[in-house]
Amino acid sequence: MHENEELRGWGESTVSRGLVHRVEGPAQLAELMVTAGGRGETVAFRGGGRSYGDAALNTGGAVVELGRLDRILEFDSTEGIARVEPGVTIAALWRMSIAHGFWPYVVPGTMHVTIGGALSMNIHGKNQYKVGSFGEYVRSFRLLTPSGEELRCSRTENADLFHAAIGGMGLLGCILEVELQLKRVSSGRLLVHARSTRDLGEAMQALDTSQADSDYMVGWIDCFARGSRLGRGLLHLARHVPAQENPDPFLSPARQDVPGRAFGVVPLAWLWPGLWLTVHGRAMRWVNMAKFYAGIREASRPAYLQTHGAFHFLLDYVPGWKKALLPGGLLQFQPFVPREQAHAVYTHILERCQREGLVPYLGVLKRHRPAPFLMSYYVDGYSLALDFSVTGSNRERLWKLCRELADHVLAHGGRFYYAKDSVLTPEQFRANHEPGAIEQFLALKARVDPKNVLQTDQWRRLTSPGQGSPLLARAG
Repeated sequence: MHENEELRGWGESTVSRGLVHRVEGPAQLAELMVTAGGRGETVAFRGGGRSYGDAALNTGGAVVELGRLDRILEFDSTEGIARVEPGVTIAALWRMSIAHGFWPYVVPGTMHVTIGGALSMNIHGKNQYKVGSFGEYVRSFRLLTPSGEELRCSRTENADLFHAAIGGMGLLGCILEVELQLKRVSSGRLLVHARSTRDLGEAMQALDTSQADSDYMVGWIDCFARGSRLGRGLLHLARHVPAQENPDPFLSPARQDVPGRAFGVVPLAWLWPGLWLTVHGRAMRWVNMAKFYAGIREASRPAYLQTHGAFHFLLDYVPGWKKALLPGGLLQFQPFVPREQAHAVYTHILERCQREGLVPYLGVLKRHRPAPFLMSYYVDGYSLALDFSVTGSNRERLWKLCRELADHVLAHGGRFYYAKDSVLTPEQFRANHEPGAIEQFLALKARVDPKNVLQTDQWRRLTSPGQGSPLLARAG
């Protein structure tokens, strides 16, 4: 089954049209890729559609949606090992495993990412500094190449493909099956402590000094604050609750979901129109200020218990919240910068955005460590995710600004994450990796995909000098 459809990046600021295929199994998928190779056509894979930009778009080509390959094939409830198809979501995985006392080692800010997508982008969570990236808990996977060949990949079998496909953007083949290690948890809740920080330097120092005592850390940053208050914000530090401290294990899946109502009364699905008025009424400066002062009050209170779902999946709290950013959508710019350079680089970025009048409405600060994969973007340092509201009047200036800021980041040893990228140029793509990494990746791609069947709009943008991204801007 296939249809010519308009598809969007998750940020809603990138739009593409392609032939969308919804496959039922590996045989149909193999036939599709082999046929496309014979015709000189291109194929891209799409899981939950949570990549912000053009990573799962393929203008004029085929896009294979893998959401129907969504079976949990096996779960060892003693060892916490799951074998799943690529279309299984993080939500389906944890809802199955939590009742047995297991939780995924790594989850992002939304539970609707698929396992295939999480592997292909090597996602991270609020604990990357401590446990690493998603790929570090993949035991093995089956890879279908564009020639129709199936390969089993692990740390000991086809190890080069294993380390390249994890974080390889879906460009080496289609993931058919993943064996994943989950972690045992004795409680369905975390003990969360809030800490207010006066500026960016204090926030970064607090993340450094809290690593040993925290299982998860995330910081919110007020990007509108200036001068001595630049980067002020609020940290949330969480740790697992030992069984002896929590007589109620709280491991029922129904008790883990994000809340459905604000203040226990107002359905959260009703809130996005108010958010729309806030964004388009240019009130985000005051919203950020109010959040900062509310954070001071929160930090003065004792630590509190929160479920895993409520702590991790903030992007799922308000259904349809992205409507508040329409018609232009959002652009996320997330530089990962080594510890020694991070404060100066992030200060430069925030001050430059303020001077240009293009201030992110949201900033999120995290701590990170390196990861052992070919196309890794991780550093021993921090990431600062900046969300910009895109409009018809600021779009061109915003892309130009982010490309200039990317040059500054890369010049100081920084890196970028392809699930969030919408702006990098071919020159910046080469600077985003260690010497020889891209050449090694291209050699592997030539081996398993000699006809270059697997392509995306993002891949062409990153590898075609002189080519702009084939994005269609939404009017706004």
